[in-house]
Amino acid sequence: MKQFISALTCLLFIFTKAQMSGNFSLPPDKYKAEVLDKSIQNIYYQLNFISNPKSDSKKDAVCVLQLGEKFTKFFELNTMKYDSLVEKYSHEDKIGAKEMNLMFAFYSKWKPILLRDLNKNLITIQDKAKDNYQYSEEQPIINWKLENESKNILGYTCQKATTEFRGRKFTAWYSKDLPINNGPYIFNGLPGLIMELEDKKNQYHFIAIAMDKKPMQIYLRNEDEIFKVTRKKYREVQKAYHDNPAFFRGPIYDSEGNEVKQQTKSKPYNPIELE
Repeated sequence: MKQFISALTCLLFIFTKAQMSGNFSLPPDKYKAEVLDKSIQNIYYQLNFISNPKSDSKKDAVCVLQLGEKFTKFFELNTMKYDSLVEKYSHEDKIGAKEMNLMFAFYSKWKPILLRDLNKNLITIQDKAKDNYQYSEEQPIINWKLENESKNILGYTCQKATTEFRGRKFTAWYSKDLPINNGPYIFNGLPGLIMELEDKKNQYHFIAIAMDKKPMQIYLRNEDEIFKVTRKKYREVQKAYHDNPAFFRGPIYDSEGNEVKQQTKSKPYNPIELE
């Protein structure tokens, strides 16, 4: 029961963003990853997005696009820092409030992690719907319409392009001065690096804010607890989880062993891919 109370406290901590305190200990998360490549260039993007379509409140995150010779990877930068701590603590028998607070400082707001295999034209996405899931698919073909407008981003002249993709209309700004067929998240297929991307409803906005050539490992976590499914199955799980999150949590008991009635209220979500 004490372990349950501690686990529940951890969950409350995550959702209320409070500072964890108290004398408790929990077994650390497992960590396992495969290093696939090393980046030769990194592009950093500021992301503003709305995770709850019933609210205008936006979240901010800094994402990074790692460019390697065989693989590229797009994810929130905090994920790397968080993984580093998880790997470190995975070698410990127990962790407590201090370790939980350090990990929470790097808790990512943008969950999807996209890995692109350049040789196979294959993308692998890891995302979260209570548990961690992974699916792979061929890089989708994105049909762009090139426009005549231009503007400057980070000193690079960028051209405008528009598209409709999986339920959203997007405007992109790409630079021919950077002949890199890549961009934020799943988007590519333009004659230059995508420096800015925004959907028509202004619910997702990525813009490049910095670049460097610092070598970084391009890795993918591969613990057994990551469920490997199809994209279709993941989207079904994702919808079911947000429609009825209480079902996925399972029963909860109080300190006397009595089952606590949970709210069945749905959890609004706003994925970047609507279809």
